Amino acid sequence: MTPDPTSPRIAQRLALVQARLDAACAAAGRDRASVRLLAATKTRTPEEVAEGVLAGMTLLGENRAQELRDKVDAVAALLPPSAAAPQWHFIGALQRNKVKYVVGRASLVHAVDSQKLGEALSERVVELGLSAPLGVLVEVNTGGEQSKAGVPPEQALELCAALRDLPGLALRGLMTIPPETPDPADAARYFERLAQLREQGRAGGLPLDELSMGMSGDLEVAVACGATIVRVGTALFGARRTRG
Repeated sequence: MTPDPTSPRIAQRLALVQARLDAACAAAGRDRASVRLLAATKTRTPEEVAEGVLAGMTLLGENRAQELRDKVDAVAALLPPSAAAPQWHFIGALQRNKVKYVVGRASLVHAVDSQKLGEALSERVVELGLSAPLGVLVEVNTGGEQSKAGVPPEQALELCAALRDLPGLALRGLMTIPPETPDPADAARYFERLAQLREQGRAGGLPLDELSMGMSGDLEVAVACGATIVRVGTALFGARRTRG
């Protein structure tokens, strides 16, 4: 397929997103190193993802368990031996019967929303005898939307405490997907709620370092509110393909 000359390549898009993050951190008075860019690879081909890695993407996130299973090896096969291996996170909803596809491939699971899911992840880590613990984030439904996963804010820290005590897991922080709003600035209250929960948890001794929040349209708002990981897909890879 002939590339569209009017469409920027992935490397150009990456440079633009990095510039946005640089500006957002400067505006918020934050160290640029305190915010990591995660490239969301949902529906993207291994070739596109490998192109992104060669352009400088170091942290990748997949939404579907089977796609993570297949894509990790497929992308690695496309990279030259000299290329640094990317780090993979799992960022989508995860069913307990599919943790076998995630544990051992992802270093961080962003959307743990129940103790049962945490227990399934823990059991798999122990079963595989992995030397490093699996990082987990608690997904918080800060907008109270019934259509979205995540625990209510008032239950988030209780779940954090339960996950902290499970063998093979390492509690790292919190994650949220705010309601869609016409103005990205409107997402601030949801991001601020997550940041407040983190501070409450830290005050109680919970190891909550990460705030996974913000995507292509609202990453500046998320950075201003304290995001440590922003999950960006469209701004890096272009419009997402629909599945047949």
